[in-house]
Parts: sequence; C-alpha cells; structure tokens
Amino acid sequence: MEKFVKRRISELKDEIERKKASKKGKGSSLMVEKRGAAQLVLIGFTNSGRSTLLATLTNAKPSISPNPFTTMRPVEGMMEIYGTQIQVVEAPPLILEAQGGPTNLAVALAKNSDVLGITVSSLEDPLDSLSKIFSFLESREISFERPTGRVRIKRSRAAPTLIIMNKGKLVDCSESDVRELLLQFGIDRAWVEIEGYVRLEDVEEAIFGEKSYKPTIIFLTKYDIVEDRGLVEEVKRIYGDKVMGIIPSPTGLPSKDELGEMILKELGLIRVFTKSKNEKSPSDKAVILPRNSSVIDLAEFIHESFKERFKYAKVWAKRLPYSPMRVGPDFLLEDGDIVEIVVG
Repeated sequence: MEKFVKRRISELKDEIERKKASKKGKGSSLMVEKRGAAQLVLIGFTNSGRSTLLATLTNAKPSISPNPFTTMRPVEGMMEIYGTQIQVVEAPPLILEAQGGPTNLAVALAKNSDVLGITVSSLEDPLDSLSKIFSFLESREISFERPTGRVRIKRSRAAPTLIIMNKGKLVDCSESDVRELLLQFGIDRAWVEIEGYVRLEDVEEAIFGEKSYKPTIIFLTKYDIVEDRGLVEEVKRIYGDKVMGIIPSPTGLPSKDELGEMILKELGLIRVFTKSKNEKSPSDKAVILPRNSSVIDLAEFIHESFKERFKYAKVWAKRLPYSPMRVGPDFLLEDGDIVEIVVG
C-alpha cells in the first residue's frame, strides 16, 4: 500500500509540473475556479465517500470505486437549488503519512472554499478520523473557531466601487481606514461586509487569508449501515460548537434546497428575484447579494444607471402586509424577495 501511495503522489506531482509548464508560470489548472453562489469543498481520507456524496448532490459523475485513491484530482459539480447553484468540489484525499502532492492540493482547495465539507466514513473509526483531520487542518492555518468579528471581501466586476457594509463595530479604526487599506492592496471593486467586533488587523488577515475561518459541515457517510446509532450525538457533543451542521449521509441528507439555504445563510447571502414591468413572472435566476442589502444596492448591482435614475421599487414578499408594496431606496431586502425597480 505504501508503494502504491507514493507512486500515485509522484504521478500527481508530475501532472502538476506539466500543467505549470504548459501555462508558462500561470499556475496549476488543478485549482478550481469558483462558480455559482458559493463553493463547498469535500475533504477527507480516501474511501470516505466523497465521490458518492458529490454524485448525490450534483450533476457530476465521478469515478466511484472501493479501491483507494480513485480520485486524485479535483472533481466538481453544480448543486441546483431554488434560484441559483452551489458549486461542490471533491478534493483529492488527505494522505497524512505522506504529505505532499494531493494533500497540499486538498488544503489549497479547502482554503479557497466558502464552506468545508469534512467527510468521514461511519464504518472506519469516524471519531479518530475527525480528530486527525481537524488537528491537521488547524496546523495548516484553517480555523474552526467562529471569530468575534468577521470580514468578508467579495471582489466582483459587478461592484461599481468599494461598498462597505458595516453591521458591527470597528475597534481600532474607521471605515476610511478600512477603505484606504483595501485600496493599498489594489482592491477597488468589492463588497466588504463587517460583522461583530473587527480590528484593522482582521481586515488585513481577510485580504491575505493568513488564517482563515471556514464554516464547516461534517458528513458522516455510510451511516445507514453502521450499528452505532449514537454516533451522531457523540460527534455533536465533541464538534457541535465548531461546525454549522452534522449530517448523516447519504440517507440522512437534507433536500438540496435545505442544504443550499443553510450554506447561503451561514455565508450571509440572500437570493433576490428581479421582475421587469412587462413580465408577469419574475426571473427564475436569483441575484445573490450580501445580507442586509437594500433596494438601491440591488439597483446598483444591476447597473449604475438604475441607481442614478431610481424612482421607487415594488416588492413582493410574504412578510409584507400586502404585495406588491411600493418601497424606497433604503428598504432592506430578504431572501426570496421579488423586486421590480422603476426608473425615471
């Protein structure tokens, strides 16, 4: 087995070097470009059930085999949820006894993710597996302790400028200090969401990703055939404070919409559906915005001219006393709202 592992690692390293050479220094194409509203990366040991989980959640058709190390390159698929998609990526297996190639790639994918899905087999000492994976990832600068404050920097060409949404408290700086710091590092078009108690040092860490907090879901695969029915409660007792969810799978998986909503809520994102004046129904594709965005933020997202020419908006929502309701630019939007913007 050890020789097999070393050979597969060597093969992947060779593949990475070939990709680097072909891209003339632009980096390995084995990294996965983000698509959709958010990216969930499945990480774990070989034969932990990552491929089965990916196939269950998405349109991907990964190779599924009882043989170890079947997946040595990232495999991605898109999970369809109401109004948008969540990208799910299966990372290569963690090989702690022979760190290098696939393990480094898996860590890089984990650090680049929006949400981590730590995947362990319920049949192969899951508590020991979880202990080893959490300890290893923490040693690689991935944090599972929710910070007192959080800074999210979402760079986008759709952002007309730096939009700072301060819903917390800046401890040792002002918004102008945050703006100046971001501009110093070439970030001039992004949504910046601040929650809780945040220092300028926290903003800098968010820029460089030196130590990144990752919202995490534990997937206990093959749980339907395990005899220890108290496993989930034991995992909750040990890791409940560290993770956003513990899901026995595949039989215990929530619906894709429920899972997607859990992820979007954790990331502070909402889905807003736009409607044009001449259409009876709203678009079936949502606009993804940070939580606490207003109608004018939506107008600005669609096009800068919508903000400049904004008159009012009509909003359809269950929480309103009647729909549509005519609202002004500062009306705060919530997940699932339907909006028609009227311009002059």
